[in-house]
Amino acid sequence: MQIGFILILVIAIFVAIFAIQNGTPVPVDLFLARYEMPLALIMMACLIIGAVMVLILGTSRQFKKRAENKEIKNKLKTFENDKLQFENSIKAMETEIQTLKDNNASLIAKSTELEEKLKLKEDKVALLTKQLEEKEAANIHEGADSDSNDEKSEA
Repeated sequence: MQIGFILILVIAIFVAIFAIQNGTPVPVDLFLARYEMPLALIMMACLIIGAVMVLILGTSRQFKKRAENKEIKNKLKTFENDKLQFENSIKAMETEIQTLKDNNASLIAKSTELEEKLKLKEDKVALLTKQLEEKEAANIHEGADSDSNDEKSEA
């Protein structure tokens, strides 16, 4: 910042020295009119007009940059809010996934338990069926023996 100020001051000193050395009137043609003015005054007017033009262009550029900066900041805030919403959604989904995993594990344990009970019941049914068949076979065998005993006693 101070280097720029020093540079402008040096340039201003050279312009002032040039204006003092060239103070003679000079003819100037401007819009079909002819004027006689000191060269230093013409140079100062041109310098001031150039500075005003640079100031206007710089200011408009600065306003554009500020508007772009504000727009980018608004977009950044929107993206940050979206990011927070997505992070919250991810956390909720992770919690739901963990809950579902826990439910799945408990259901698998219950399923295994029920399969074991079913196997025991099937074994019990098979045993009872076998015992029933053995009793029926024994009853049939006793019935056949009693029929043959009846035939022998009739004879």
